[in-house]
Amino acid sequence: MTKLRVGVVGTGLFGERHLQTYSTYFRSELYGIFDINLERAQDMKEKYGAKKVYRNLEEILGDSQIDAISIATPDNLHRDIAVAAAKAGKHILVEKPLSTDKIEAKEIVDAVAENSVVAMVDFHNRINPQFTLIKDSLANGEIGDLKYMYFRLSNTLAVPLSMLSWSGNSSALWFLGSHVVDLGRWLCNSEVKRISAVSRSGVLNSRGLDCPDFYVSTLEFENGTVGVFENSWILPSTQPTVKDFLAEIVGEKGAFYVDGANNRTVQKYTSEKYMFPDLFAVNINPRCPSGFVFESIRYFVDAVLDSKQPLATVEDGFENTRILCGIEEAAKGGTAVDL
Repeated sequence: MTKLRVGVVGTGLFGERHLQTYSTYFRSELYGIFDINLERAQDMKEKYGAKKVYRNLEEILGDSQIDAISIATPDNLHRDIAVAAAKAGKHILVEKPLSTDKIEAKEIVDAVAENSVVAMVDFHNRINPQFTLIKDSLANGEIGDLKYMYFRLSNTLAVPLSMLSWSGNSSALWFLGSHVVDLGRWLCNSEVKRISAVSRSGVLNSRGLDCPDFYVSTLEFENGTVGVFENSWILPSTQPTVKDFLAEIVGEKGAFYVDGANNRTVQKYTSEKYMFPDLFAVNINPRCPSGFVFESIRYFVDAVLDSKQPLATVEDGFENTRILCGIEEAAKGGTAVDL
């Protein structure tokens, strides 16, 4: 196999990132596209040079020319596609979270194991240079044992109200919390044993969305590390970036502080607004998209072609889903949850 021939399922916000990557990476070929919006799928075929558009999931999974499937559907619609793809013998890249349901997540894990396909969950912050630096430093003992972590990853109202058509079937916890909870588990190299959490609703409810405005969660890990995680979907839309991403990583001999959103390498001011263009995570260069979001997808291609360990396995995805379900349970019940 000289190139990985990929079919992409879902062409929305992140699905287009997959299309951009496979159509420009020299080790992959964007072979086919399936989206329930056939008109959009046709537009994306023309834009990125895919060979085919499929009318249904069965068609794309049944095409022997396709080696792998990228799943970029809404958060709650991964299970059926992933299980069917595994049974069809296709390698799988699935957007985070693996699933919003523990039983469905376990079904994906089992299907991958039973059919011996390569599967990766797209936790792209595992290749984010800001955090790979911290991971290596922790491994080298530079700040001693990890004691405390704080993460804030939140969005402006524009994300649930405008950017995502399916936000009512997700939440700030699933869309954003999945990233930082995975980062915490990965950096800590330990499993979560106890969860406390609080959420509040009202702002999004008043806009017609049935999901909480924010979650604040405290996770206690088996090795003694404590992590606090904040995720909100109600930041003001006047902010210069749609996300606010901060981290504090404290060890016994030192600390790291990360600002993952307010990168001022380039500042753009017009008569109407100002912004800080994202050149770090997502830089849309038409010849070769750059940034760790794209690097994660390219990593999946390399993992299949070179038989190497994915950045995040479906087992990692299952643990992530299990933790997020625990956060929801703790927030609803008002008491700590033991995993």
